Amino acid sequence: MGPGQAMRPRLEELLAALRSCERCRVLGRPFLAHRVYELWLPRRVELLLITESPPPGQKADFFYNLSRPDRLRRNMRVILGLEVPEREVPAWLREHGVFLTNAVKCRPPAGERGYRDERLLRQMALRCARHLALEVAILRPKHVMALGRIAGLAAEACGLELYAAFPHPNYVVRFGRHLIPSLREAIFKALEDAEL
Repeated sequence: MGPGQAMRPRLEELLAALRSCERCRVLGRPFLAHRVYELWLPRRVELLLITESPPPGQKADFFYNLSRPDRLRRNMRVILGLEVPEREVPAWLREHGVFLTNAVKCRPPAGERGYRDERLLRQMALRCARHLALEVAILRPKHVMALGRIAGLAAEACGLELYAAFPHPNYVVRFGRHLIPSLREAIFKALEDAEL
């Protein structure tokens, strides 16, 4: 049985909910466009990593869009200490039972200066919390980690019990490199715990 096949009937429920959602103004639905749930789910989700959102604005970059460079994918490679090309990070995660998702499933508009608009992202995360809760109920991960304030807000809105919480990986690599060892250790420790 391939990755995600055992969850397929319930995943259709999530995909339908994402397709039909009109609660926010969005620029795209990369989780659907890149068939994330069909292609990147591990057989069993040992660790669910929740980050913020797809990159805001009119962009093509996205963690699961392997045809484009992506800062989150590059930074996860650094944080995990992987010696694989950036493009292979999602495959490494899948092979090790890790699934990276976003609190906000759709691509948000950029803020006034072309960057992320945290107030908008907070609103979108709260509106999208029902999708995240459904996703967690379907995937039944052994551990959940929130990476960033928006992810933490969404996890709290869903009532999720977190294994750990850290700043967003892009923040960690850019401004908090001292956190890399503890974030890496927490991820690998969660995977070890899941095997017990």
